[in-house]
Amino acid sequence: MCMQQKQVNRPVRNKHIKSRGADISSIAINTARAVMGYYRNSVNHAGRSCEDSCLCLPPQRFVWGFIVGLSSLALTAYNPALAQEGWESLDGEQREHDSEKKVTAHRQFIDNRAAQSMYGRESGANQHTRRQAVALRVAANNNSAETSRQVVKIPAGDLHVALLALGQQTNLQLLYPPELIAGIQTKGVHGTLTPKQALEELLVDTSLQFRFSDAATVTLQSTSTSQQTGNGQNSGVSQKGDNTVIQADPIVIEETITRSTISLPSVDGYKADQTTSVTRTALPIKETPTSIGVVTRDLIRDTGARTQNDAFEAVSGVSREITRFSRAEAFSIRGFSVNGTGGESLSGLKSNGLPTDGVWAPDPAIIERYEIVKGPASITGGAANPGGIVNRITKSPQDANFATSEFQVGSYGLYRGNIDVNGVLPQNKNLRGRLIFAVEEGGEFVDDVDVRQYTVAPSLELGLFGGDGTLLLTGHYQHFKGGSDPGFPLIFENGDAPDISRTSNIGGGSANGAETTFEGQNYEAHYLHRFVENLTLSVKGKYSKSDRDGEEIYAYNYSYQPLTATNGSTEINAVDRADEFATYAGEVFLSKKLDLFGQQHDVLLGVDFRDERSDTCWAYTILGNDDIFNPANQFKFVSNKTCSSFNRSSQLVQTGGFGQLVVRPTERLTLVGALRHDWADTQLDLRNSNERQQDFATDLTGRIGATFALFPWLNVYGGYQESFVPQLATTVDGDLLPPETGKSYEVGAKLNLFEGRLLMTTAFYRTYRQNVAVFTPNQGGFVFVNAGEQRHQGVEFDINGQPFPGLNVNGQFSYLDAEVTKTSSASGFVEGKAPQFLPVSYIGRIFATYELQTGSLQGLGFGVGAYFHSGYRIDNNEKISTDAFQRVDAVAFYRPTRKAYEFRVNVRNLLDATYINSLAYRGSSNHFGAPVSVFGTLRVTFSPDLDWSLW
Repeated sequence: MCMQQKQVNRPVRNKHIKSRGADISSIAINTARAVMGYYRNSVNHAGRSCEDSCLCLPPQRFVWGFIVGLSSLALTAYNPALAQEGWESLDGEQREHDSEKKVTAHRQFIDNRAAQSMYGRESGANQHTRRQAVALRVAANNNSAETSRQVVKIPAGDLHVALLALGQQTNLQLLYPPELIAGIQTKGVHGTLTPKQALEELLVDTSLQFRFSDAATVTLQSTSTSQQTGNGQNSGVSQKGDNTVIQADPIVIEETITRSTISLPSVDGYKADQTTSVTRTALPIKETPTSIGVVTRDLIRDTGARTQNDAFEAVSGVSREITRFSRAEAFSIRGFSVNGTGGESLSGLKSNGLPTDGVWAPDPAIIERYEIVKGPASITGGAANPGGIVNRITKSPQDANFATSEFQVGSYGLYRGNIDVNGVLPQNKNLRGRLIFAVEEGGEFVDDVDVRQYTVAPSLELGLFGGDGTLLLTGHYQHFKGGSDPGFPLIFENGDAPDISRTSNIGGGSANGAETTFEGQNYEAHYLHRFVENLTLSVKGKYSKSDRDGEEIYAYNYSYQPLTATNGSTEINAVDRADEFATYAGEVFLSKKLDLFGQQHDVLLGVDFRDERSDTCWAYTILGNDDIFNPANQFKFVSNKTCSSFNRSSQLVQTGGFGQLVVRPTERLTLVGALRHDWADTQLDLRNSNERQQDFATDLTGRIGATFALFPWLNVYGGYQESFVPQLATTVDGDLLPPETGKSYEVGAKLNLFEGRLLMTTAFYRTYRQNVAVFTPNQGGFVFVNAGEQRHQGVEFDINGQPFPGLNVNGQFSYLDAEVTKTSSASGFVEGKAPQFLPVSYIGRIFATYELQTGSLQGLGFGVGAYFHSGYRIDNNEKISTDAFQRVDAVAFYRPTRKAYEFRVNVRNLLDATYINSLAYRGSSNHFGAPVSVFGTLRVTFSPDLDWSLW
């Protein structure tokens, strides 16, 4: 008797259905044309209304354009690539390999690790097997109880995929002949149920029945056939009494091939169990000897995070920084700036493991998750500061067919929509594609900050060489046009915000000609190949380009009389700026799993490369003075393309070689060690002075750490890490500062509670940072000095997961103690005191949602959260800081079972607290947090298997 891990079963093609549909590419084309047509038409009609603002769009036009896009999806809802109907079975011999390897066992079950059920009906099994004739199928193993209740979420679709997901979620062992379920569809299941109840729901209207042979083993059979096969032979499962199943013959397992996966499976809920950002290969978070924060897709949705920094509030140790003239959304980790937005420093951001610039935050519609690795991360990130790195994981093709759309309206004229379509070719399961389109207008609470942006993100994944290789091609294009929030100066006497409206735009914004345009594009190619003997090759490459053109009017009260509570006279400046950033990057590494002394170990060797270039041209003009307490906003922007203030280009070429070992001497102990050597060539052209600065630096950095499982639910860890970052900052003499280095010591604990459903992490760290670049505006231009050394230490706590059915929890708390330990007189820093612009001490958040699991209101849920901040330190010398603040957020949602729609309403700043959200300088660019804001979202899944009725 044969048993195979996975077999692709497709129903017979329905010609009638096929004739009404289109291929997956037509869906993407129709949708893109419709919504792109909205954008093009709105631009062509600019200036005809809304007081001649070229950025103002009537809401009716937006709604009409988006409805057209939705209609194009609805018309193709019966497409075979979406409904999984009308597919033609492949000849089994097409997937057959010449060689066969069989393993005989009395009872062996498949660990279906890749069958991940994805929230939002985006699900699929990620395993590809050699197809042979089989007589018995088994999904999942481990123990289960027929009476235990738990949350089960399985979307409608192919019954085979659904049964694999059920086995993975409930630990049931499901036995059935593969031909028994060929072509059968299920309506799915969603709720808090026993495994038996969940299986009953899945088999509704399928003409199948089941029997429990024990608490964890189930056999499926048809209600219209007996246990005998057509030739009269026993199928291998015979009955004894009503509830006993006896295994007759040995089960033969065909050799299976696990399809190489580029990225980790999607995460359901708030808790992630694995990450690739630390070791480049999948490693359980509980075995990683450092603190890691993961912001999942579900957490982004439930919290209503509209920006990157909103999402980062879910992770301890992350704080907002200066946000000037754009959506760069600068931030720090453990008090160290991660992304320089002006080109003077390197970004600590990565996109799918490859370096990227920090000029602009991507649209949240393309983000699958954020992985935040804390502490020096040169092994992973190359040039990375001591705070850590952020790896943006973008959405990629899945093994299921789905089409979803979201439409959102909200405060301050927000209109937003996105469409997400994924398809698998019926004739070739090895070819998968995905297209995401998002468009947004408005939503900024500051006056005259008109916004329009759109994003297009296609991706394609191909399985090659019989499933041993996988090629992923992905990219996205983002366009933004709108005004910006220039911020405000602080009261010099005490650092308080001036008593002005939070919606005030000092300078006049887009009404006075102040606008910003951004275009960004990112293209990546990833190839993963799995050889014999657990040897894996990974090859990645990318190209990205960011173009930002800013015409800004803002208040900068530095050279004139300091602002006081009674004196609002402030200098009004204009800046005409053009920035271009380009990144070429790639990496190649080999990894191998070794089985020695009864344990599995990992070894990895590789090289990476980055070529980052920037070209910056800024010109500042003093327009005059205005009273911020009663602004006239009389100054109009006048273009100045002279590049008189800041005109330079830079290039960093960095090559690194690295090696890494993950050793498990015992079942409880995991050791991680890594070394990296970098060669960095930096070139800076100061075109205003016709000077060229060049520097070559090389350094050896390392990491070592260990985790130990004291109990199955408690791991403790400790580690040491180093960092190395070439700098593009220049002194008053025009010289480049030496590379910044760092080292960090960290210990902590990771607890997996409630049978692994809730993860709690505690970390204690101390980090040293040398050759710190400090901006000195009194020197004129963009001049920096070497401020010496800083020591940052603190404690962090994170909690994520679902302790009880329906209850999801996210919480974090961090306490930072930073001190300047060495400095120079030119820096203006004082030893023994804290650096400026950092949180005074603590940051924290607690957020939780609860969803009703039974009854007529099943799927209805609500949540509430509180974010609290100790305020920002303004000055290293005087210890002036902004006020501490708290913000309360709330959410209500309705996610009914088997419905095609979901509703969500998010309320941010429910109690309308007034606070400084991000800090820059005393004289400029500080920002309020938004007043109370309400956003409503409708999410629709296009599938003929779902119910469109309201109740």
